[in-house]
Amino acid sequence: MEEVNVIDKAAVRAAMEELTAWRREREGFNARTRDEENWYRMRVAPKNHRNSEGEDIAPTSAWLFNALMQKHADLMENIPSAVCLPREPGDEEDAAALSAILPVILERGDFSDAYSENMWYKLKHGVCGWGVFFNTALENGLGDIDVRPVDLMKLYWQPGVSDIQHSSSVYVVERRDAAELAREYPQFKRTGEGTDLSLFAYGGLGSDDVLVVDWYYKKQVPGGRTILHYCKFTGETVLFSSENDPAYAAGFYEHGQYPFVLDVLYPLAHTCLGFGVIAVGRDSQGYIDRMDRNLMEYMDWATRVRYFCKTNTGVDEAQFVDLGRRIVEVEGDLGEERLRQITVEKLDPIWLELKNAKVRELKETTANRDVLQGSADSGVRAAAAIAALQEAGNKSMRDIVAASHRAFVRVVRLIVECVRQFYDENRCFRILGEDGSRYLEWSNERIKEQITGSLPDGTPLSRRPIFDIDVRSERQDPYTRYSYNETLKELYKMGVFDPENAAAAKILLDGMDFPGVDRIRQRIERYLREGDGTHTATAAPETEGAPAVGVAAAMKGAWRMREAAESRSAV
Repeated sequence: MEEVNVIDKAAVRAAMEELTAWRREREGFNARTRDEENWYRMRVAPKNHRNSEGEDIAPTSAWLFNALMQKHADLMENIPSAVCLPREPGDEEDAAALSAILPVILERGDFSDAYSENMWYKLKHGVCGWGVFFNTALENGLGDIDVRPVDLMKLYWQPGVSDIQHSSSVYVVERRDAAELAREYPQFKRTGEGTDLSLFAYGGLGSDDVLVVDWYYKKQVPGGRTILHYCKFTGETVLFSSENDPAYAAGFYEHGQYPFVLDVLYPLAHTCLGFGVIAVGRDSQGYIDRMDRNLMEYMDWATRVRYFCKTNTGVDEAQFVDLGRRIVEVEGDLGEERLRQITVEKLDPIWLELKNAKVRELKETTANRDVLQGSADSGVRAAAAIAALQEAGNKSMRDIVAASHRAFVRVVRLIVECVRQFYDENRCFRILGEDGSRYLEWSNERIKEQITGSLPDGTPLSRRPIFDIDVRSERQDPYTRYSYNETLKELYKMGVFDPENAAAAKILLDGMDFPGVDRIRQRIERYLREGDGTHTATAAPETEGAPAVGVAAAMKGAWRMREAAESRSAV
């Protein structure tokens, strides 16, 4: 019996028609993005200071670039890290393993570089895209999770939805070399069939290029579960279809979600898209550049010594402009009516003030005030006061960081689901920690969906471990480290580390959150378990090669040293 494919030429033809319609709906965003990128490049790229009309826009200032740079620096200082938290006690071991594995997966994929690239795009154009895929080519064919930026000019979803997961389909278009594609997919034959490729060919298609479409769509299976299928096609030729392959009966991605996450800066209603810093500050930056150009031109006029000279005035021009000559020959009488210096009136200060007002407007509208860059205003000089002003004025940046972290939570959830589906074999991970590195061998055996029983009617009961994602910033700025150190010094002065205050210290530290607080809690809890410090065998040595010392004894020793220091200070 001949096999009937679910995805055939008719299905591909309908998908291409849908994609073409959605592409026309997205033309506004695509045109705005290209225009903003060209505008940005004209002001930062050397030897490129003419706009599309041929107008010279030099000189240009960097006020808007400074706003982008500062926000990008803040985002990079707050690169997110994730911890998996179990919902049931029996999943604590796997949650700890996933928490240790996630940083390794992200580091292998150069997540820091990808995060930087996406944050630049988000700040400039208002939205960036993440893709979470399982790449079978990684790890020498074993395959691994690939988290990478997605070009939004090549990603299409249903117009009018505010969440990409609600789209009926998602498409990704790319250009491929025809010969390379034929080697990878023998069924490919270039026939020229399909739609107008110029709609998707940014920069033009070469003679050997073809348009390839990755088509993702959801389907409901019996029982109400949603799975995700995937099809790759070009023209009307199906290169791959998971729905046509019995091996993917449970879906290409069993989690049933599109492998894409959108991170929006300033959102727009009824769409997944937004606008960025360029859209907010572009007009102000344009006015500043125009005023700069005019003021510099006026300065050029005012600082050049020029003269009005009557025709046949009798002055030798060559001798007159030669500053090395001591004598300039003149025929006849020379007076103001024959040679007069051109004077330029003094510039009205109101024009400089107007330019400075536009600069201040740009700083305000882009939330890039001077105090956020460490500048002191109104006589503020104390470091603590400047830091307080920075934190008070940094609300908008914290909002941007929080949005990126919410998007990162969705990225991590997709990573965990890919681990659940594809990590069938034991994998070895080298985990870096405060006590050095260790090796962890782990597979998805315990987190996959498992049948635990059945109902009287025979319906199977299953269990699927679920993990909550806790995302935090790994801040790297010196002031943050300084504040953490000051916190520890204040705790020490308050007597938190006094053994007699261990119970109260535990209550206090349970409500605090700073790097290293978990280790301090563990030491205090160990002391409370050990009592007066007689059980020294379980205490960890403080330094390599030192004898084992009980936690209680160490705390008492530190307290005595503090009392001695205070006594010496009093004397």
